[in-house]
Amino acid sequence: MKPIKVVQYGSWGYTHAEHTMQTMRSLPQYYNVAGFCEPHPERREAALRRPCYQGLKLYTPEEILADDSLDAVIVESAEVEQADDSLKFLRAGFNVHSDKPCGSSDEVFDELIRTAVEKKLVFQNGYMYRYNPAIVRALEIVRSGRIGELISVEAQMSQCYHGGMRRWLGDIPGGMMFYLGCHLVDLVDLFMGEPEEVLTLSMNSGLEETGLDSGLAMLRYKHGWSMIKTVANEVSGDARRQFVISGTDGTIEIKPLENPFELPGTVAANKISMTVTVPGHPMMFADRPEVIAFPPYGRYDAMMIDFAKTVAGEKENNFDYERELRVHRLLMKICRGER
Repeated sequence: MKPIKVVQYGSWGYTHAEHTMQTMRSLPQYYNVAGFCEPHPERREAALRRPCYQGLKLYTPEEILADDSLDAVIVESAEVEQADDSLKFLRAGFNVHSDKPCGSSDEVFDELIRTAVEKKLVFQNGYMYRYNPAIVRALEIVRSGRIGELISVEAQMSQCYHGGMRRWLGDIPGGMMFYLGCHLVDLVDLFMGEPEEVLTLSMNSGLEETGLDSGLAMLRYKHGWSMIKTVANEVSGDARRQFVISGTDGTIEIKPLENPFELPGTVAANKISMTVTVPGHPMMFADRPEVIAFPPYGRYDAMMIDFAKTVAGEKENNFDYERELRVHRLLMKICRGER
């Protein structure tokens, strides 16, 4: 395929901007990165010092909107700005990849999706765990029926933040549930679909003054409750990121959800541990868990390759407009504490 020509809009430090740019520039067979735009002066100066932005043209917003040679815009602005920015570029006729979770407004996100549908444009939300090899394989196993009917999912994704990061959490709706919990909402929906009931128990721990730094949500489904947990003050919390899928005939555990600590930059690795029942004996289990290990992979590669191929017309979008809308509505429902 011919590489798609793109510009990155934004370089927000708390999101995936730098790693997304590194990934695109490492995939010249898929991406012609024309440049980047950072309208905020302080962020722009910080970006210009990073190696991944060296040698690129610095665009203004107006230059992006006037450049009809571009195939897409990669939106990497701050979380609460992403929906407005994405909508602006969709209205101008550009395909858009936006970092997660793409704003906090139901109304703007609804309009964003309507615009993409009306203009027949590609919109991709940057939930890279959808493309995590262990998640992809686990979904194949679930859909094969091997672990029976699903009962529940338990998902955890935490960190240990202090100082400026904690103050920033106080400025976003839902705190940790919005910032990291959004990934888990996306994954629980991927396996379980829309819940019958939602209970949200987010709070401030009192360890630092600002923000909802302890997020917990319980989602009720036909056969049980699924759990989402994300906190900002768990030592080695990112090493304990995990995803457990329970079915009537087996359990799949992905722990850690990924392991980037032994590997540089945008590279990660993970494995699946699966326990299944002995056929015909529901109380007996296989002697040892079945382990499926995955070699190191680019954390963002599959997501960005998928976007490029979809924009180029080589494939259909794996995650349609309705699913993006459903996930966003569920996330904001949880962040607002609605049932």
